[in-house]
Amino acid sequence: MNPHIDFIYFLSSLVLVAVPLVIFTVLTYFAVKGSRKAQRNR
Repeated sequence: MNPHIDFIYFLSSLVLVAVPLVIFTVLTYFAVKGSRKAQRNR
């Protein structure tokens, strides 16, 4: 196997793991922020 191809597979696996984590974290952050703001307004 070409080491460059192994590196590309390694990077793509990192991206496949990192992207959902980042999206989930950002969505959770905004959901918590929004719910806190809604509670404060009551």
